[in-house]
Amino acid sequence: MAGNKNNIVVGLQAENTLKIGDYGTLEAAALDIGFIKGGVQIQHSVDWYDVEVDQVLGIVDKVPKKEGIALKFSMAEATLANLQAALGHSGVSVASNTLKMTDGPSANYKTLFVNVKGPSGGTRKYTFWRVVFTGKVSPAYKRDNETLFDVEADVLCDTTKDASVRFGQIDDAAQG
Repeated sequence: MAGNKNNIVVGLQAENTLKIGDYGTLEAAALDIGFIKGGVQIQHSVDWYDVEVDQVLGIVDKVPKKEGIALKFSMAEATLANLQAALGHSGVSVASNTLKMTDGPSANYKTLFVNVKGPSGGTRKYTFWRVVFTGKVSPAYKRDNETLFDVEADVLCDTTKDASVRFGQIDDAAQG
């Protein structure tokens, strides 16, 4: 099997961006959260149901029962606008240099765009249509390190989209 070393992606591009917008927002109108540290982790998972019958000792089939995508990243720029986006529930607002948080959050759907290096020197864009930030934002103020805001989010199915792209899509653009 012949491989192509140009298809190996190492690192992030210098212009790497992670943008968060309200649900349905186009990328041009989304908030660029600035510097991140440690990259963006995109975790795809499928839970399977094992079909078992009395006549056979082993599993005779597997049926998918749940699919999910989880996102994790660490924000290095802890602006109030970034924190508002990362906390992600409807009870968070920024006014007069104050971030206000209510109790009893409800889901506040976002659209997320991740732009990174792609194969052959090009770029790759991940678009996740409907994202919910889980509220697991955990800043650590340390004497000898950057204060990072670790953020977790779940990608939900967007049933307004065609079934082939309900979680989102990945687009590669050639170097150019």
